[in-house]
Amino acid sequence: MRAIGRRAQVDPALIVHYFGSKDGLLREALTLPLDPAAVLSEALAGVPADRVGQELVRRVVQVWDSPEMTLLLLSLLRTAVSHDLAMTYLRDMLQRTVIAAVSCLVGEDDAQRRAELVAAQMWGVAVTRYLLRLPALAAMTPDDLARTVGPSVQQYLAGEA
Repeated sequence: MRAIGRRAQVDPALIVHYFGSKDGLLREALTLPLDPAAVLSEALAGVPADRVGQELVRRVVQVWDSPEMTLLLLSLLRTAVSHDLAMTYLRDMLQRTVIAAVSCLVGEDDAQRRAELVAAQMWGVAVTRYLLRLPALAAMTPDDLARTVGPSVQQYLAGEA
């Protein structure tokens, strides 16, 4: 906290005042600046049911490709794999936001499992595209990814997997 206070040129007590603790500061730093449900709702409005998987992939990758979101995504991924509290926070945040939003797309039949499969597919894309920077995947456009990954996501959404 002292190092953060020095870097921000503020008294560490001010950090404690606003965030309560290091854990509170970490939680705030890892908070998404957008509402995944709203992003998905907007992106998927009017999309035919058989194309939702492709549009979901396209829109999520477009969001992730913005410099601010890429930086946050990398922070989330790096921190979660090395810090138990961050991993717990990320899992809880995914449950409350992303998985809940995807669950709304699939209806009630086995929604949790299907939403988690979509999340696993998309986090796999995130790790390999942004963290590992595998060349072929990193070079793909959101449209390319929508065409290639979208069908798998569509199968999860439709309950075919």
